Amino acid sequence: SFKLSYYNEYKSYLSMFSAIITFVVRVLDVLREVVALIVGEKCAKAIDWLSYKLCGRHKIQRLSSNLKGVEKMKELERCLDNSNNPALKDFRSYTSVSVFSKMLLTEKDISAEKDPEFVARMNSTFNPICEVNRVTMETVELKKIKYDTENSDHEMMLLSLWNSFYPDIKLEDRISEKWKDLGFQGTDPATDFRGMGMLGLECLLYLGKCKKTSGQLMAAAAHPQYGFSLAITSINLTGILFDLLSENLLRNHFFYQCCHGGNASLSITDILELHCVILSGFVKFYREQKPSSIMEFNIHKEAYANLLRAKLRSDKPYIEKVE
Repeated sequence: SFKLSYYNEYKSYLSMFSAIITFVVRVLDVLREVVALIVGEKCAKAIDWLSYKLCGRHKIQRLSSNLKGVEKMKELERCLDNSNNPALKDFRSYTSVSVFSKMLLTEKDISAEKDPEFVARMNSTFNPICEVNRVTMETVELKKIKYDTENSDHEMMLLSLWNSFYPDIKLEDRISEKWKDLGFQGTDPATDFRGMGMLGLECLLYLGKCKKTSGQLMAAAAHPQYGFSLAITSINLTGILFDLLSENLLRNHFFYQCCHGGNASLSITDILELHCVILSGFVKFYREQKPSSIMEFNIHKEAYANLLRAKLRSDKPYIEKVE
């Protein structure tokens, strides 16, 4: 009976000590952010080291268990970005969560015995990062593919584009003034895809399949006062989307989609859908500015791009559909 009482008292003290350590480490984590903001990351890393010595868990382990949703993904990426380990800093090159997890466990010397909960949830924790990495790489590769007039597949896609917007009007010639009706600059639309490559064409093709959205945008483009060239505007907005992706600002948008939208995996379709959302948002924004002439187009385009950047850096970094 005495031994049992002693054992229970020992467990009670141990539990109390563990709670104190946990509290101290959380205070240190808050202090670390203040130090990083005022003094810099180098000094903040000393607090990370102290926290690790106290609790035996790396910061990335603590973030994984203490945070949720987009906030967790943002902090995990910040933690990896600030790492002195080149393998961890290179986290954006991983498209397989199993390969990434294996690397992380090796570099941080973490095992299932040391932290079984962390190891058990690694796939769900780091899958959004790898999914965003993969769709980013696919988008970059698609942009690199130049439109080739000698490629029959490219030419068929271009014809499909026309048919999706004008199903009842036959395109008599490949080189035609009719392309200007869709908003291209000249008689050969291939020249307008030089900047965005096949990404620009894929975005327009997907828009053409979204009949309700494309119909609304065609009507807006034909407005007598606030009209615009739809195809060129679409390609311009594809450029903005690509810039946001290159600046890593769209990562938070897709993290939100993965964490709160019930979409565990991403594909190039998510990029194409986002293009429709961004394009529709710009058209609404452009009309609200009431431009005196089309010469103001680039001014409003840049203003809209900056609004998107601010949105993606906010507490709710998700670009919503325009109603």
